[in-house]
Amino acid sequence: MRRVLFLLPLLLPVVLPAQHEKTGEESKNPFIGDPKAIEAGRKIFASGCAACHGPEGQGGRGPNLRESVYWHPLDDQTIYSAIRKGIGGNMPAANLSEDQTWQVVAFVRALTAPAIETPLATGDAKAGEGLFWGSAGCSGCHRILGRGGALGPDLSNIGATRALPAIREAILDPDANGARGYRSAEVRLKNGKRLSGVARNYTNYSVQLQDRDGNMHLISMQDVSEWHIGKTSPMPKDYKQRLSRQDIDNLLAYLSRQSVREVTPEKKTTE
Repeated sequence: MRRVLFLLPLLLPVVLPAQHEKTGEESKNPFIGDPKAIEAGRKIFASGCAACHGPEGQGGRGPNLRESVYWHPLDDQTIYSAIRKGIGGNMPAANLSEDQTWQVVAFVRALTAPAIETPLATGDAKAGEGLFWGSAGCSGCHRILGRGGALGPDLSNIGATRALPAIREAILDPDANGARGYRSAEVRLKNGKRLSGVARNYTNYSVQLQDRDGNMHLISMQDVSEWHIGKTSPMPKDYKQRLSRQDIDNLLAYLSRQSVREVTPEKKTTE
């Protein structure tokens, strides 16, 4: 199972013809959107596929399954067939039952689906709300619908724009993506003024700095006497120690429901 999905994105030209034959055919996956099935698929994935793809599909020796690597989306049946039958000599067939295979497909789909469209098997959104605005301290830097801090990204629509694994990773390993657009910054200007916050963008000619009040400053390097851009995110790195597993699940449940549009996660969405 470790190599089941290893070359799936790389072997796209092989599997695409099968997909094109099914254009317009509705997915046959009975487990899409089923939180218990997705969790079962996650456990199967963790027991084998994760050795190459990482526990949350973030990649390793194998491709990152959370990135949009396909020029044409693969349907569920194509992924199912690739897992069950393998592809040539590069991707062996998986020793899984039909239901287990569909569960893995459901989990892989959940890796990229918006969190708001993914029903949760665990977590209490109400308890997560208390953590966000209370002891976890998230609201000191993040805001939702105009309430909260301004230093970090606005999370009002995070459930509609990020998948659950990406949100979990942002909480537990905020530097995993290199803290792009969100690095701590300290700048001293030639006139003696000091600014601190996060660097949203910077070049050899200017730095775009957002302060703790949410104000944006576009600073020319000609006006800078000293500056320091951190290599990591200013977000706390100790949530694994500070929060229990249940706390993390609760926080995820709350954040995953944050969307500026109404979505009914229990219903499978079709295009």
